[in-house]
Amino acid sequence: MASKLVYVVAVIVVIVVVVAGLGVGLHLFKPTSSSSTSGNTLVIASSATPSSIDPAVAFDSYSVLFDDQIYQTLVGYGTTTLNGQTVGSLNPVPELATSWVINNTTGAITFNLRQNVTFANGDPFNATAVKFTLDRVIQMKQGADFHVFSFLNESGIHILSPYQIEVVPSSPYPWFLNLFQLWVTDIVDPAYVNAHGGVQNGSVNTFMADHAMGTGPYELSNYSASTITLTANPNYWGTKPNVTKLIFEVVPDPSTQQALLEKGSVNLALNIPLSEMSTLQTYSNVKVKAGPTSSEYYVGLDENTTPFQNLDVRKAIEYAVNTTAITNYSTFGYGLPIKSVIAPTIESYFPAFANYTYNITEAKHYLSLAGYSNGFNAKFYYTSGDPIGTAVATILQSELAKINVNLTLVPLESATFDDEAGSGTWQMFYEGWVNLLATPDDGMRPLFNAAYQGIYGNYNFFNNTTVSKDLIQAGKIYNQTQRDALYHQVQSILAQQAVEVPLFNLENVLPMTTNVHNLYIYPTFDIYFGQVTMG
Repeated sequence: MASKLVYVVAVIVVIVVVVAGLGVGLHLFKPTSSSSTSGNTLVIASSATPSSIDPAVAFDSYSVLFDDQIYQTLVGYGTTTLNGQTVGSLNPVPELATSWVINNTTGAITFNLRQNVTFANGDPFNATAVKFTLDRVIQMKQGADFHVFSFLNESGIHILSPYQIEVVPSSPYPWFLNLFQLWVTDIVDPAYVNAHGGVQNGSVNTFMADHAMGTGPYELSNYSASTITLTANPNYWGTKPNVTKLIFEVVPDPSTQQALLEKGSVNLALNIPLSEMSTLQTYSNVKVKAGPTSSEYYVGLDENTTPFQNLDVRKAIEYAVNTTAITNYSTFGYGLPIKSVIAPTIESYFPAFANYTYNITEAKHYLSLAGYSNGFNAKFYYTSGDPIGTAVATILQSELAKINVNLTLVPLESATFDDEAGSGTWQMFYEGWVNLLATPDDGMRPLFNAAYQGIYGNYNFFNNTTVSKDLIQAGKIYNQTQRDALYHQVQSILAQQAVEVPLFNLENVLPMTTNVHNLYIYPTFDIYFGQVTMG
């Protein structure tokens, strides 16, 4: 799935490797039970190595996957029960901070830090390490740093004692606490970083790209282009992991990953197409786990192009698209239909698009109102090699032909799609959106605020003064009831303006061998192994 370009607001869209449901996610393991045995090895097949495992730089799925095992943040995620299974939740839980107090007036947070914690090399974790980490992210200006510097600067970070630190937001932000769940705020070892290149303003530290020193359950023991090995951190403060070695094998071909999983040569495969999951479930030694996420996938309608600046044309498309059929056909049962521009897992979700039901008669009516009774020709862009995007394009072409809208399908390489999607020249396109902070602000402000038209996130070139004002205002309100009212109004306007065609929330899908237990599905596409058991 193509990613959006970086925009300077607290939201990120990442490359979601849809063929297996892997994507970038949030953070880390809080141990809840003791291991029964240890010494197990878990082998994971993935299609590529990470670009950088430096948390301040990491931006792709594979990089964050490693950060989640090695490093930790102040605040983690809890678990809940869904359909009788334990799954990850978005609720903040203690990680390297044992507790926190939020000032209801200023939004400042005072974190009480966990004591007697060290990095894997024995260096101490304390408030100095937290301040060093946050200062470093702001100074380096890399990766997902905009999450941090949009709402925090160095003057707002105050050490109160060796194990207490205060962070003061630079502007009101109701979800300020959530920033400290993101991998970009993973706590690094100041002594280790300073001994290997230190911090340079606006620059990466090349050493930290393939070296690491964290407080998490695993440490890096081997890094190569074909294999990366993590071993249990001997100085880990929490419950010692049952799986003491993680081996990541680079296996570019999905069919090879599938064959290795069937043989039991790997325990988890990250890039097998969703179309193969039904086959995998026939293997006696394989199981498939899935759960809802914070993602939203949609058909974009660029109002900067003809004829999509016409509201009646956009409404015609809404009625002509059979979103249920597209979801079932393209996601192989792993897409959950949605009726708004954010996922149902996100605060303030409101099914504002529910009135757009599949109705060819209504679609033709609105085309006639727009002056296009005989239809028109249009181009539809999507990422080549993405089986879901390809399926969406194929069925959409068939559906719109019924109202004489003739689609020319234009598959593009991922890098080209990323570079050109916000150019304002594409009439229609298929895109995905993953909320890392899992907030309505993440899900709507960059996509629909007029200030972010084009490469900054608003690919639809949507411009509505009320929506832009409400999105900015809602993102500063601490009272959730008042926030919900504004966000519901925004979603209603977006539906009335037929700004896009919402399709589905894509589940996080993980195929694994049956001897792998307690690998939880998180809404943020996170994958981590500290609590996993084998046997």
